[in-house]
Amino acid sequence: MSFAHRHEAEAGLDIVEGEGLSMQVRRRGAELISLAWNDAQHGKVGLLWRDGERDDPPRFWKSHAPILFPIVGGLHENASRTTTGEEVRFGGLHGFVRHQALALVEAGPVEDGFALRYRLLPDEATRGMYPWEFAFEAAYFLRRTRLDVTFRVENRDARPMPYQVGWHPGFATPLRPGSGDKAGCHVRLPACGFDRLLNDDRCFLTGQRVPTDGTGDFPFTEKGLDLTYMFDLSRVPARDRAVTLLDPDESFGVRVAFPDFPHLGLWSDAGAPFVCIEPWQGMDDHVSQEPFDRKLGIVLLPPGGSDTRHASIDVLAG
Repeated sequence: MSFAHRHEAEAGLDIVEGEGLSMQVRRRGAELISLAWNDAQHGKVGLLWRDGERDDPPRFWKSHAPILFPIVGGLHENASRTTTGEEVRFGGLHGFVRHQALALVEAGPVEDGFALRYRLLPDEATRGMYPWEFAFEAAYFLRRTRLDVTFRVENRDARPMPYQVGWHPGFATPLRPGSGDKAGCHVRLPACGFDRLLNDDRCFLTGQRVPTDGTGDFPFTEKGLDLTYMFDLSRVPARDRAVTLLDPDESFGVRVAFPDFPHLGLWSDAGAPFVCIEPWQGMDDHVSQEPFDRKLGIVLLPPGGSDTRHASIDVLAG
């Protein structure tokens, strides 16, 4: 299996071309902006929303697949405080990694594939938002029909470090142009028991849970996607934590697996031709804000500790 890597310095992009899948990663945020399948019958199929586009769109969501750290979602007034008095404050949703330039620390072949690995260390700006010393790494392992992703967090502080982490890839609906429309696409959740967590129109959790069995296609609506569907999959075995997205005729799709993430979000701008399948460790604040270190899904990493989370995207081609 052969892969070719090049860096476009002006755009800040790493591009890896493969015989099956190809990818583009922007060093700002270490964001995957293209994941394309080289289809023998249909040509190159961009799997992501706005796959490979570099300019902001005139409407709808401007991103592709941002990384979420050190929070998932939002805080009341973008700020919070721990039980021991540390303050956090962010410029908006999902923390700051997606806005930072990450350093490329690895680029080269691995067994049956090609790896890109990026690292972010704290600076004056991040310390003003999040007063802990850390190292954050994102790695992409591209193979013929699969992309593996890992996020590694290291606590380099002398105190326990509270954080959340997540991924926010948006997929074109349909994946193959001309195969139907978004409403006809199939979204399939794990076929076992879990809870949907209800939220208000700001995405803050209400505390209400609705049991869900995941049988059949998930009956999404445009309004529901716009408000965000939130799920707690912590009771689902790690090997079964996956979402399948299929085109209307079910001949082509992707499977997003996230064994190390106990939470999930499904989101889209209402009326936009994409669906985000978001593996999360943690969620937004509750309607009544809790301390930052007691948020749902918060990880308290001890000094010197590290934590690695995995996710993957498999191409399902009939």
